[in-house]
Amino acid sequence: MARRRLVQRLQSIASIGFNEGRIGFITICLKDKNINLDYCRTYLVVDERQTKILEVAELVSKSEGKILFISRLHPDLIREKIIGEIAEAIWLSERPNERSIPPQQLGKLLQRISIFVKKEKPAIVFLDGLEYLSLFNDFSRLQMFVEQLNDIIMESRAILLIAVDPRLFDQRSLAKLRRFAEIVS
Repeated sequence: MARRRLVQRLQSIASIGFNEGRIGFITICLKDKNINLDYCRTYLVVDERQTKILEVAELVSKSEGKILFISRLHPDLIREKIIGEIAEAIWLSERPNERSIPPQQLGKLLQRISIFVKKEKPAIVFLDGLEYLSLFNDFSRLQMFVEQLNDIIMESRAILLIAVDPRLFDQRSLAKLRRFAEIVS
């Protein structure tokens, strides 16, 4: 009964739903198409520009999920671009700051994400900056990072959305990323 009231309350642009056999999901309407984002899943948001990941983040921010947005953009710019609630924003930068993490420190980034998804329920993590991380880490290390991140997401019943510009990765690298993630296009 409580689930039904929650679903009815959120039946606008973004909503949370529950079906038999599914842990839960968020439904967003993206370009006249409803997309279900299941908890415990990783998604690749394929886009040559940053517009789609920001659009998805804005739609998801209208749900009851807590958002962690990781990007090359400064956290203040992220908050300007996304109309909605963002619980935390992390800046991928070499500049020392309490809101930033250097791109070489993938372990520190994993730790911050892990703490967030364990503390905030339901948690939705956006990673915009995979290509920037690839400049400082070889692809095998980056792939291992994404796979560890996927494990954290499944274990904590969160959602992970990773922005990917297909022009910046070769087909083999994209295929490796697609192995464990669904495509949002």
